[in-house]
Amino acid sequence: MRRSLRLSLFALVLLGLVGGTLAFFIAQKSLVLTVDGQAQRIGTYADTVAEVLDEEGLAPAAHDVLLPAADQPVGDGDTIVFTRARPLQLSVDGVEQEVYVTALSVDEALEQLGLRADGLVLSASRSERLPLDGMTLEVTTPKDVVLVADGQERVVTTTAATAGDLLADEGIALGEVDHTSVDLGQPLADQMRVQVFRVRIEDVTETLPVPHEVAETKDPEAFAGEKEVTTEGVDGQQTITYRVTITDGVETARETLSTVVDRAPVTEQVAVGTKARPTNRPSADGLNWAALAKCESGGRPDAVSSTGKYRGMYQFSQATWNAVGGTGDPAAASVDEQTYRAQLLYNRSGAGQWPHCGKNL
Repeated sequence: MRRSLRLSLFALVLLGLVGGTLAFFIAQKSLVLTVDGQAQRIGTYADTVAEVLDEEGLAPAAHDVLLPAADQPVGDGDTIVFTRARPLQLSVDGVEQEVYVTALSVDEALEQLGLRADGLVLSASRSERLPLDGMTLEVTTPKDVVLVADGQERVVTTTAATAGDLLADEGIALGEVDHTSVDLGQPLADQMRVQVFRVRIEDVTETLPVPHEVAETKDPEAFAGEKEVTTEGVDGQQTITYRVTITDGVETARETLSTVVDRAPVTEQVAVGTKARPTNRPSADGLNWAALAKCESGGRPDAVSSTGKYRGMYQFSQATWNAVGGTGDPAAASVDEQTYRAQLLYNRSGAGQWPHCGKNL
């Protein structure tokens, strides 16, 4: 082969090699890939976002954030942002849940979760970075709690987790039998009311009467309706010991511990008449008892003189009434009873017992 022909062939081969290499380099793209906030420039021949991540050994999970989407094409100079989600075992005021955040720090996680209140108490520093496998974060938010203790009611803004923690923070100690309106382990909630009840238990001794009983005995010699006390009743005396519970100064419970009778009561004995009363008629003895009664009292069985000394239809004094066998108040006796006693008095002493009205008999 002639030398000029060989040179021509060699030139053609060299030109093909250079052109292919140049085309290879022209097809390569330069991208910016940002993973969890760290950016790097990479070269790739991939056509889609998914292919780029696959080349870099990255596999998006359900809660990850990827921009653009995995199926989107990529071109030279594009930027891909890939932020991996982190599981967070979150406890807010004692309520636990698992959440996923793409935040890289505790502070960013709180922002994503909407926990922006001032005064939060956290179990980790706000600047602490979140590891890829997640972490546990406890959050206590400030709350306005109504605290009632020792006669005072006030609103306390607190980040205490429980009612017990609140009392400890406020320097309120509970006695052995004191108690609260909520369990000490109860997580606090905004506007919750926590009341401390101061309890005092003491034994109290009281001396009280023992009421006497009344026993009635039939007396066939006394008229029906008549009663006579033959033995006066006397109350006894007993000593009772109580266990008293006092809550915030008010007695709330009382338990009887013992009862001792110091003096037994004396039963009152009463004789009750059973004999039938006689039927007395004013005209039975030929005397005008109605006229006498009208003169003495206007005929009223319950009449009482202005001095109160003379009583009933026939204006008996109490002594005279008792002298003829009457009992109780003459003005309270029946018409027949009063007339009967007046007849007895007349038979014993005559009409002179009624100086002004006796002539009417």
